[in-house]
Amino acid sequence: MIGVHRCEGVPDMMLRLLVYSLSSLLGVWPASAELETIDEIDACVRKNQHHESSVGIIVLKSVDRIGATTESRATIHWKRFENDLNRVYLRFSDPPDLRGSALLLIEKENTDDMFMYLPELEKVRRVTGRMVTGSMFGTDFTYEQFQRLQGMADDVSSERLPDAEEQGRAVFVVAHTPNQEEGSQFEKVVTYADKETCVPLRTEYFEKGARLRKVLTADPAKVKQNGGAWIPEEMVMKDLRDETETFLVVEKLEMGAKISRKMFSQGNLARGN
Repeated sequence: MIGVHRCEGVPDMMLRLLVYSLSSLLGVWPASAELETIDEIDACVRKNQHHESSVGIIVLKSVDRIGATTESRATIHWKRFENDLNRVYLRFSDPPDLRGSALLLIEKENTDDMFMYLPELEKVRRVTGRMVTGSMFGTDFTYEQFQRLQGMADDVSSERLPDAEEQGRAVFVVAHTPNQEEGSQFEKVVTYADKETCVPLRTEYFEKGARLRKVLTADPAKVKQNGGAWIPEEMVMKDLRDETETFLVVEKLEMGAKISRKMFSQGNLARGN
């Protein structure tokens, strides 16, 4: 870790978080294996989204219980705004029946905003309530899970569990309690983050009654460094109850892309740009 002088009256945890914050600004990160607190682990996971902006093309391949597949392609724009708050704009180009459909995520200090646009309706709709738990454009990702994937989790508490091993890698394990008042269908989400890269290699989603419903995994062999961040180039979301799965493949990703602020607006969403 970066060397600092201990200040009298400053609690040890606050000092460690100060060091970690300074490290992020300088672009020098402590060794991941040295992390101790949940805040440090969460910050390390979030640092993989600590770039200013990015533009990527993703492919979503969904497989039903009898093996039939559907495939869609979308462009995703990501930008960090003031106060380290992010916005995400996703628009589908394929298949034809999804073309032009779009999703806008706006991270806020308290409750995040989520809006969707469907060409056939020609209007913007806010994603709220039960919609948050529904399938996102026919995939095994719910809107809530996609939101969490973008680092916009709305948790009321977190607990560090004993370290473990996942796919042959040493991992930190953190259990999160999502905000039920915001419509979450999950009572617990457990993340297994690789100690070397801080990329979640496994995320377990538990419904009420501690029933494991969905599992998101990332192959560590397909985690690549891009622009100083570690990016999983392929992830798989499995629905254990419905016996379906969706592969999310990052086909192309440009870090530091110049993106107008206007893109991340409801007005732009309504125009279908």
